[in-house]
Amino acid sequence: MTAADLPPVMVLADHFGYAGGVRHGVTTYLLHVLPLLADAGIELTVCFLREPHPAADELRARGIRPVFFNAGKWDPTVALRIAGLARRRGVRLLHATGVKGTLIARIAARVIGVRTLLHVHDLNDPGTVLGALQRLTAQPTDAAVCVSQAVCDLAVTGYHVRPERVRVARNGIPVEELRRAGAGAGDRVRAELDIGPGRPVLAIIGRLHPVKGHRALLSMLPAILRGCPEALLLVIGDGPERAACEALARSLGISQHVRFLGKRGDVPRLLSAIDLVLMPSQSEGLGLAAIEALAAARPVVAFAVGGLPEVVVDGVNGRLVPPGDCEAFASAVVETLRDTARRLSYARGAASSAQHFGVEAHVRRLIDCYRMTLAP
Repeated sequence: MTAADLPPVMVLADHFGYAGGVRHGVTTYLLHVLPLLADAGIELTVCFLREPHPAADELRARGIRPVFFNAGKWDPTVALRIAGLARRRGVRLLHATGVKGTLIARIAARVIGVRTLLHVHDLNDPGTVLGALQRLTAQPTDAAVCVSQAVCDLAVTGYHVRPERVRVARNGIPVEELRRAGAGAGDRVRAELDIGPGRPVLAIIGRLHPVKGHRALLSMLPAILRGCPEALLLVIGDGPERAACEALARSLGISQHVRFLGKRGDVPRLLSAIDLVLMPSQSEGLGLAAIEALAAARPVVAFAVGGLPEVVVDGVNGRLVPPGDCEAFASAVVETLRDTARRLSYARGAASSAQHFGVEAHVRRLIDCYRMTLAP
């Protein structure tokens, strides 16, 4: 895989993560993808509009030195600073993600006369004001790469990219690396967490934010416990919903069945001790946590929202239930936990499905999108 013939590219995002070192899906995505783009021969300038984040150390260790602009929320000068840096480094393509990142990239691209590739990772509509600004700054040469087919309509209606200039490149992960990281660790992880052998372990992985459905899942847990009284839920991640979720668990009397593990850097190890990964999200561009679960051969139960049906195949690698149907979700969890043969079948399907989400194939697809965007 080589792209040494491509001109310099600037990758631009709003921020690299949240305050306190909290990561989000784009953090993980960039840590996986940027080093491979550089290894392919692309000269990269990596920029973030906001303040520095500890995860940047991992990029520096791979020879990528990100630039943080420390821009205020509505800093009108940052687009000119981005344009100036891009001009000095000979950048011909701005690869941008995030509502503000894409808007700033479009403005900078107009200033210096280069191309823009918008990367749409979620289903969050830009809204009336930012949507109008996206329309004003759009150019016919703009292109978009979307993490799922479900996101493509938003690229057209919300970001005003011409339909024929929209491509899908589903996120990829280092499948074999993640498998090796968790191989044989299940018993050790259970011992570390003081989880008895044979106890059913569920997990929800990701930032504690309303859109991820943590409170809905906790409200379902009493019904799940009626079918599987020994089940334990691991809440892996941190975020603004944590205090409310902890209070809800106490009020429901289920605290002994919930462990809040907070921010963890060893998710592949933790997955080795988990029986079932739960995705009760209200919205997902694709669902990186679901893909990581597949790589660990862990079945997933999810609401059929956004791009999740492009990851979770009902009856093959887990269960998909209608969005918001909490009763069906709880029933799917109980049925899967209680039917060992079915769960093992889903696990085999998960391991097989993960092969479709390798990061190397994703990077090749992304480089194809660069070529398409730059073509006359």
